[in-house]
Amino acid sequence: MTAAWTRAIQRSADPKRAQHFVESLAISASALKKIPAAQAGILVTLFSGSEALSNQLIAHSEWIEVLEPASLKFARRKQGLRAEANAALEPLLKSRDYPAALNRLREFKQKEMLRVGARDLSRLDQVTGITQELSDVADICLDNVWRICCRQLEERHGTPWGQDAEGRWAPVTACVLGMGKLGGQELNYSSDVDVLFVYSEEGGVSGTLSYRLTLARDKARASSRRGGSLPPKTPLPAR
Repeated sequence: MTAAWTRAIQRSADPKRAQHFVESLAISASALKKIPAAQAGILVTLFSGSEALSNQLIAHSEWIEVLEPASLKFARRKQGLRAEANAALEPLLKSRDYPAALNRLREFKQKEMLRVGARDLSRLDQVTGITQELSDVADICLDNVWRICCRQLEERHGTPWGQDAEGRWAPVTACVLGMGKLGGQELNYSSDVDVLFVYSEEGGVSGTLSYRLTLARDKARASSRRGGSLPPKTPLPAR
C-alpha cells in the first residue's frame, strides 16, 4: 500500500473500517498502487462513511472507474442518465428478456447510488444537488419499471381499450405521478417513494367478460342506428 493510501486511511472518519474495505477490494496490488491520491482519498472517504455503499463497491469492483475525481466533480444531467439506462435496456426489451432487463436496471440504480453517495461524502455538491440527483435516478428507474411491466402485460393480455363520453374507442393511457419528496425532487437515501397510478378509462381487452359485454352492447346499438363505433379487436392472450 502506498503512502497516499496510508495517509488517507489515517485521516478518515473510521480508519479501521476503511482499512478493511481497502484490503477487500478485488484488484491487484499493482492496480491499487496506480490509483491516484485524489481517487484514493475519495474511496477511503466512502469506505469510512458508508458500509452499505462500500459493500456495493466490493461486490462490483469494476465500478471503481465511476469514482474517478473527474467523473464526480459535477452532477450528471438527467438526459444523460436516461440515455444510458435506455441504451442498456433496449436490447433486452427487444429480445423480451424482461427478468434480465429488471436486473440490469437494478444494477444501474445501485451504481448511480454509489456515485451520488461518493460525491455526497466527499462534499463535492450541496444538499440540493444531491437530492436532485437522487430524485432523477428514482424518476428514471420508475419510468423504466413502468415501461417493462406494461410491455409484459400487453404481450400477455393485449392492449386495453376504453370509450370516452362520446362513445369513441381509444387505447387506455396511464402514468405514474411522483408525490411527496419525489414530486418535489427532494429525495434522500432513506426516503419512501410515494406514487399514484393514474389511468384514463376503465378499459378492457379482447377475451375479458367486460369487453365481450361491451362489444355485444355496441353491436346491438350500431345495428339499430347509425353512428357510434365498435371496439377494436386486440389479440387474445396466449394459452
